[in-house]
Amino acid sequence: MKKTVLLVSIAWLMIMMLNSCHKTVAPEVIPTTMDNLVVPPGFDWESSRLVNLTIGIDLLAVNIGSLCRISVYDNYPDQDGSLLITGAAGYESPFEYGLRVPASLRKIYLLAEDGTGFSRIDSVAVSATVHYTFTQASLKNSQGMSSDPDCSGATPAKTLSGDQTYTINNGTWYVTGTFTGTINFGSAGASINVCGTFHPQNVNNMGTGCFIAVTQGGTFQMDNTLVMGNGSRLTLFSNSHILLGGLNMNGTTPRIINYGNDFVINSQFSPGGSLENYGSMVMNNGLNVNSNASLFVTTGSLTINGNFNLNTSITNNGAIEVFGQFNLNNGTLYHNCKLIVHQDMNLGSGNLTMNGAYLKETGSLQVNSGATVLLKNNSMISTSTYQQNTDIQGTGGRSTIKVSNSGLINGQNKVTGSIEMVTPSGTLSTGGSANFVNGAKLTKISTATNIIPVSNCNPEGIGGTPPPADADADGVPDILDNYPSDATRAFDNYYPSKSAYGSLAFEDLWPSKGDYDLNDLVVDYRYRIVTNAQNKVVDLKPNFYVRAAGAGLSNGFGFQVDGVLPGQVASVTGSSLLNGYISVASNGVENGQAKAVIIVFDNFNNVIHRAGTGFYNTDPAKPKGYGDTVKITIHFTSPLAQSVVGSPPYNPFLIKNKDRPMEVHLADHPPTSLANIGLFGTGSDNSNPATGRYYKSSSNLPWALNLPAQYDYTAEQIPVIEGYTHFAAWSQSSGGQYPDWYINQSGYRNVAKIFQ
Repeated sequence: MKKTVLLVSIAWLMIMMLNSCHKTVAPEVIPTTMDNLVVPPGFDWESSRLVNLTIGIDLLAVNIGSLCRISVYDNYPDQDGSLLITGAAGYESPFEYGLRVPASLRKIYLLAEDGTGFSRIDSVAVSATVHYTFTQASLKNSQGMSSDPDCSGATPAKTLSGDQTYTINNGTWYVTGTFTGTINFGSAGASINVCGTFHPQNVNNMGTGCFIAVTQGGTFQMDNTLVMGNGSRLTLFSNSHILLGGLNMNGTTPRIINYGNDFVINSQFSPGGSLENYGSMVMNNGLNVNSNASLFVTTGSLTINGNFNLNTSITNNGAIEVFGQFNLNNGTLYHNCKLIVHQDMNLGSGNLTMNGAYLKETGSLQVNSGATVLLKNNSMISTSTYQQNTDIQGTGGRSTIKVSNSGLINGQNKVTGSIEMVTPSGTLSTGGSANFVNGAKLTKISTATNIIPVSNCNPEGIGGTPPPADADADGVPDILDNYPSDATRAFDNYYPSKSAYGSLAFEDLWPSKGDYDLNDLVVDYRYRIVTNAQNKVVDLKPNFYVRAAGAGLSNGFGFQVDGVLPGQVASVTGSSLLNGYISVASNGVENGQAKAVIIVFDNFNNVIHRAGTGFYNTDPAKPKGYGDTVKITIHFTSPLAQSVVGSPPYNPFLIKNKDRPMEVHLADHPPTSLANIGLFGTGSDNSNPATGRYYKSSSNLPWALNLPAQYDYTAEQIPVIEGYTHFAAWSQSSGGQYPDWYINQSGYRNVAKIFQ
């Protein structure tokens, strides 16, 4: 290996010498064998990263005597988002959690619910530390921004001023005074920071890599239409202003991000690409959202002076006010806060999903036969007149449809589920009680039984404001409590997520080098972590499934919870221990250990089913088998802080061929007390406990990988580097490149070498 490293180093030096004489850069040579990898010594071989969350609640809607539920997802909950964790936050009592997520994940989505019908969703950029408080004043922080850009880097050569015409190329240009000329973007990669007054006559050729940021109290005013091409970006930061005569977002990849409170467009606007509004926007001649808009999310306020026509999907987490008509055609509105329409609202062939939201229609609301309407969790529709020509459905906490003048339901169309419709007389001009099924009902406004309190999203409300039901008196309302009758438990948390499994892949020849097909033992896992109302861990409930065993050895598997002592575990159930070489205490943890060690199975052969013998699910020529799901339950003697228990998958390890001291761990994970540490430094192992280096070879290769998704391993004796196109780039860059190297995406795999 040393010879290989020397040759690679010489080749690198030769390339650098050539580059000093010639401008052309030689293409990067990607290794095709494990022996040729040049992996930095400090690389931890992780495909996930830890996010330390602190999520607070500071909203008028919160009942100080009650706790809110905070749920964290990997995407919007209504758009296939998977639940990651859940916890409680109260007045001056934030939810704190060490969340492990895939290294490739860029955003997480936070849902706050208070048990009275209030809910709010915000997205947060993933970083090592995320502090976020649900409050109107902290919208900008929801994007994880530490500070606005500024004009501190301005130089005379890069400052735009006067009324001249500038052609700008690479680098950042600045407006610190007043500019009234014309801008031509000459190449991709040019950007403008506006800290003064930017009042151009025209901005031309704003395309790929061309950015305009209005910051530090700057103003961008343009009487003509700003045309944004593919790959361009316009950002308004706090305390800044934009006023545009018109705005065209051409193509599918321009992007607008607004954190300010003064973004005005004077002509009719049809966005393309993505628009994220975390501040305030005003559209003075209507809004048409068509299929060119790949992302439209508003978390702040959006005022539309004109008609609003929706033909694609948008998400409203803030307040939208429409002073014209609102026509929902083929689009979908994910509505999670406040919407007020001052003229008629027509739901045509589109979809409306309300989650704890409020919709006020001062005129007529018509739900046509092609529409789909779902009211969730104490949503409220308040309208003067109402016409329904299709079924609508309610789910979760009871929602209300309040009709203050007249309403009708045509034909056999139904209101179904947890919805109460109220009218002045308790009747409809067309339709009646037969149209209300599965818990839905019709009654007078004066005798309404549903209670939806006034909140930031719902300024009207209905009924009184009693505290939400909490049968076990743990402070978590029953509607938010996964264990409403158990005061010792409140929430279920998951890793990798509620709907996904992760994978552990081992080489079992340690301390000797293996063939790096990483399929000697492949164990899929999903952890469920049960916490109480104080967000402390009560139980661990992991499931394990052996998917492959490309080895002739009878390997076992277990894990150590590094921060937990054996005596802090009350009980362990579910382990498969049939071969007699594992000794466990009365509480189920392994004897002789300084920390809590749980052996999941002592021989993988006891938890699988296959035809014949030999390799299991790694040789395409042999019959495939299936495994039993091993379900472990670990109960702690008293609830433990999540920071003590740590994050899944904790410290997993393989036991080699029923030889208990022969442990194989993930890179830089310490052995248990029963491991044979005398093998460190032998064979190909290059561990050094004094520096925290464990289970790495002299060329920095591991003997095990943990992946936050199910791993599609290579077939027998085919190294992982041959099956995955970007494995080399990922490992050689210490995870900086292709952190999602393992996913099934075009160009990522040599499919012929993956076990099918």
